[in-house]
Amino acid sequence: MKKKQGLLVMLLGCLVTVSAVAGIIVWQGAGKKDEESRQYVESDGSSEKLLWNDEETTGTKEETETKTQETEEAQARGETGAKREAEGPSQGSGVTETKLHGEAGTDAEEPGGENETETAGREAAAGGVHAVSFDAADKLIWPVEGNIVLDYSMDRTVYFPTLDLYKCNPAVLIQGEAGTPVKAAADGVVKAVGENEELGNYVTMDLGNGYELTYGQLSEETPEPGDFVEAGAYVGSLAEPTKYYVVEGTNLYFQMTKDGEPVDPVDFME
Repeated sequence: MKKKQGLLVMLLGCLVTVSAVAGIIVWQGAGKKDEESRQYVESDGSSEKLLWNDEETTGTKEETETKTQETEEAQARGETGAKREAEGPSQGSGVTETKLHGEAGTDAEEPGGENETETAGREAAAGGVHAVSFDAADKLIWPVEGNIVLDYSMDRTVYFPTLDLYKCNPAVLIQGEAGTPVKAAADGVVKAVGENEELGNYVTMDLGNGYELTYGQLSEETPEPGDFVEAGAYVGSLAEPTKYYVVEGTNLYFQMTKDGEPVDPVDFME
């Protein structure tokens, strides 16, 4: 009987021991699993906002993986766009064609042609784009050599033989022979070229600072509007006198104005 009781006690002890060991193993496994779960979320959920407590976590593994994938796709799209911008538009792009066309028109030269900058410079040189300046201290050169057959007179009248009348004269008439070259009396830019009954062919030049000179009774070979003419350069040649100056003979009609008002050019001649 005592042997049976001893065996029962040993069996109970073994059962208690096995139960205790099993309980410890189960407890350790649960703790390890929980620890691994926490480490997984912490390592893979860097983009998540995790609210930890004893029972609840915001953001599941599936949500974390989805957002991570979306982030990677967005980065890939950004890198692709940056690469395309760096490489530039494709040849089929209308923007590229416009740019290339503009560059060709600005920088490239076609065979036998020139770019716009060179053209503008050539036109400026040909058109006489110069700064001109004339003031009261400057002097004029004589446009032709000859006697003055009619003086400037705006404060009193003078006699005009061909017209047989007295009137004011806003210019001087300088005698010469037909075909005599007429020189520019000062640097100037041609403002106007025209013809009328009194002056025949004429040229008006801007000297700067409101001063202008008009050369009348010229031949048809004259500079063009916009041309720059240096002092002493050819303006034209004397033509036969118009019907207003037949008696006076061949002469140069030479007028000077300041701000549109006549002044005596002889006062400025050397």
